[in-house]
Amino acid sequence: MMLTKHADYSIRVLMYLGARPGRKIPITAVAEAYGISRNHLMKVSQNLARHRFIIGYRGKGGGIALARPAGAIRLDEVLELVEPTFRRHVGTRGPQVQPGDKRFHAALEVARNAFIAALSQYSLADLIDGNAHGGGSRSGHRHDR
Repeated sequence: MMLTKHADYSIRVLMYLGARPGRKIPITAVAEAYGISRNHLMKVSQNLARHRFIIGYRGKGGGIALARPAGAIRLDEVLELVEPTFRRHVGTRGPQVQPGDKRFHAALEVARNAFIAALSQYSLADLIDGNAHGGGSRSGHRHDR
């Protein structure tokens, strides 16, 4: 599955912040670390703040920081909110519905749900800590929906 740049950058911002808990990080630091436009990261950060993944601090000494611990942020939750293809029914566009279309759409929906279920086993902390097993965060709790 391909993610949009916005979703990719959202995960990168969260990982950068998660590796630096409790610190206010200037957006320019994240932009420089990943070689991403500061203006683009401003839009990404605004969206992450709107969904309450991060907090933005204005003024001197400002920056962005995680709104909650990395172990409490599941990947499926992030992608369902920032990746447009996760929010709606998966399908194809076309002028006509053919006989097999409904079965094809149903198969795509099953695949989408399996993908999201797999991501629900990982938290942001799993990415930061390098835990390849999934199924939990630093606390070892499994993330059930």
